[in-house]
Amino acid sequence: MNLKLMILTAVLAGLFSHAAAGEFADLQRLRAAGVPAAAVPAPAQEPAYSGDLAPAYGEYYSALKAYSEIAFVSPQDSPQYLEAAAAGQYLRARLEALGGGPGEEAAARLPGAVSFRVASELEDVFGYGGRGAAARGVPIKAGYCQINYVKNSVPFLVQHDGFLNKGEVILTFDDGPGPLTEEVSAAMRAGKAPSLFFVLGASLGASGKARIKKETEDGHFVGVHGYYHATQSSKPFTALSTGEILKQLGGVKNSITAAAGRQPGFFRPPYGVITPEAVKAIASGLGLVPVGWTIDTLDWSTKDPDLLFKKTVAMIQQRGKGIVLMHDIHPQSRTAALRLVKWLGANGYKAVSPERLTAAYEGK
Repeated sequence: MNLKLMILTAVLAGLFSHAAAGEFADLQRLRAAGVPAAAVPAPAQEPAYSGDLAPAYGEYYSALKAYSEIAFVSPQDSPQYLEAAAAGQYLRARLEALGGGPGEEAAARLPGAVSFRVASELEDVFGYGGRGAAARGVPIKAGYCQINYVKNSVPFLVQHDGFLNKGEVILTFDDGPGPLTEEVSAAMRAGKAPSLFFVLGASLGASGKARIKKETEDGHFVGVHGYYHATQSSKPFTALSTGEILKQLGGVKNSITAAAGRQPGFFRPPYGVITPEAVKAIASGLGLVPVGWTIDTLDWSTKDPDLLFKKTVAMIQQRGKGIVLMHDIHPQSRTAALRLVKWLGANGYKAVSPERLTAAYEGK
């Protein structure tokens, strides 16, 4: 672990108030002793933020800033990154559900900090602290992907990109379709960059179906992300049984096929969280190739398209190739993606077809 990451990790661990940290430790000891959660007394409320900023919004925004810092400096297959990136995606969605309004500017001035309430919520959502050790590096397909566990309990899909040559990238977009999708799709087509769009079934109303049909017409691929992200309460697929996951993804697969006129061939679990058993069942039962990423643009972490573009370019240059993760639902991502596809062509990079993923998974 590099020095900056060690410092940031230590800072994040110390971001609770002394009282909250003590309460958190007591809570963990009670849970370890098997005391039901309902029997554990609630911690004292921390002071609310002042001004016109809603306390909940301020807490989520501060935590988002803290996890963004961790994610940016962590290797993208490390436990620190996996946890921080999943937390960041969840927190951005919570912020957008609350709406920024006049509190957005005030929130931007808050220091990065994780309150007890937010830490406890994240623990509940992702299931951290589960009992029993789990092996790190459970293979799915050698040289293609594996499952790594964080905190001995949460399984993350970790992607490899050794099958790509230097200068090759695969562009992927999550969580659509939305109002910005058609513009992103058209720009990728104009830039001769066939892309992979992972869609949510909940967004496949009449307009959503028209959008993924247009993606297919633009020469792109549509993949399955889930119906929700991944449950209605935004918990990952680990909150569901394998049978429930197959039913949900099968329904989304059928919706995509009917709308786009072509069966999807890929899936990506929300947050990248999924068990080895579920991955194998989805691949064999639904014929869907699992897809992670090797370059996370972290576009949930900022609303500044210039900053996002610069950081994305820097990550691509550093790695030299990769499977790039963005979202076609954020304005900053739309703007950065339009610049990125032009930059790739002008700087010796090539966006290759997502079909390369299938060939790599099947060992061809």
